[in-house]
Amino acid sequence: MSEKEDDEIWFRRRFGKREVWEVTPGKGSKYWGDFQKRGIMSVANDYPHIGDLRNYKSKTDVLKKLQEITGTNTNPIQISNWYWQFTNKVKVGDVLLSTSGRYKIFGWGKVTGEYEYDDSPENPDLRHWRTVKWNSLQEQIDLPPEWKGVGGGPIYPCSKVRKDWVRYVFGRIDKNQESGDNKKQATLEPNDQNSAFTDLFISQKQIDRILRSIEDRKNLILQGPPGVGKTFIAKRIAQKLIGPGDLSAVEMVQFHQSYAYEDFVQGWRPTEKGGFKLRNGVFFEFCQRAEKRPKTSFVFIIDEINRGNLSRIFGELLMLIETDKRGMDHAIPLTYSETGQRFSVPENVHILGLMNTADRSLAMVDYALRRRFAFETLQPAYRTENFRKYLRSKGVDKKFVTRIEDGLCAINDQIKEDRDLGPGFQIGHSYFVPNNENSPDDNWYRNIVETQIEPLLREYWFDRPEEADKLLDKLRP
Repeated sequence: MSEKEDDEIWFRRRFGKREVWEVTPGKGSKYWGDFQKRGIMSVANDYPHIGDLRNYKSKTDVLKKLQEITGTNTNPIQISNWYWQFTNKVKVGDVLLSTSGRYKIFGWGKVTGEYEYDDSPENPDLRHWRTVKWNSLQEQIDLPPEWKGVGGGPIYPCSKVRKDWVRYVFGRIDKNQESGDNKKQATLEPNDQNSAFTDLFISQKQIDRILRSIEDRKNLILQGPPGVGKTFIAKRIAQKLIGPGDLSAVEMVQFHQSYAYEDFVQGWRPTEKGGFKLRNGVFFEFCQRAEKRPKTSFVFIIDEINRGNLSRIFGELLMLIETDKRGMDHAIPLTYSETGQRFSVPENVHILGLMNTADRSLAMVDYALRRRFAFETLQPAYRTENFRKYLRSKGVDKKFVTRIEDGLCAINDQIKEDRDLGPGFQIGHSYFVPNNENSPDDNWYRNIVETQIEPLLREYWFDRPEEADKLLDKLRP
């Protein structure tokens, strides 16, 4: 794999479909303080004023207006480009790096709002802006000479940057942030188990058992009915194991019926030129990264682990993932390995599987895999103190909380007693956990019942619709 391909893979794993842009907060970085204080980024502060950028239908229109203001002998193409991309190409969710000439990094953030225009006299320098959630650094990052000014093309207030440069810069940012987090946590006990789990709806006893299991066995499956927070808890486990710092120490995939060994470990793949090339799968590359950093815990999360053909996906790795078969002493050749090439799973790799116990289409996990994993069952958290406190913190009054808990607990009791269903088909609490975008009122509750709970119950009792009707009556006022 070429360095360019490797940088591309790293970039997409870290940022997904988002793009990364460099923004320069004015000449001499004079607006950086305003950017932080107001939670924005702004451009065009030191350039000709051409009004609301939303009024222009194309870059050509922007260019014509600039030429009209600055004179026909000028050709401010670059300025019109970054005017246009600031307004139309930068998307909500994209990542920004605040820099000075690509040799000083002040901070980074995510775009949270669309383009806004403010022509008031009180705000003459920051007319064009977008809201940003900025992350300040513990201290400014100064880049070494070999990385100065190599991020991309000409430096303007809003520019795309090269992926190798972004990778290097975020490596420095991660170290900078890790150093700051370590300073903040200096007063905590090194083995404090609570820091990553303070807002979960599970007991401290279960938290301790989960952490002990994955640290001892290396492989753990979180199983439970839909809506008990398996994915959310898995990410917190990963956070606890790796500590603050590099997100490349965590990887997540989702198994499905077409997922294969070639996707997971290694296989021949077609190329654009018509031939085939041996490519490493996501788990193979993850293990290679972990091998280079033996003192760091790495966590590989497999969502819907029971939806895949596990023997076909893991292949000979079923042996290598065992706790006592880790490391190069147990390395073996793989199916597609070149002569003399051997592979092992590093000791610092933890595998965390997530399993939905209510999926009728799946066979039970075979005993070969069960023997290699510890299992932890998550239950609905209705009537737990943490669940009640969370709903109250979101503005749900006591009577409303009781109404939710009484209705869902009655339904779950019926599900557990049904011979065709059982505990694995209960309805989890996550359906009724409002996020910051929801207003937990009657409309919110009714929408969840009608669009999520009712279809699920009618699926469970598809041959007894009158039973589903009785249970739904327990949720209605």
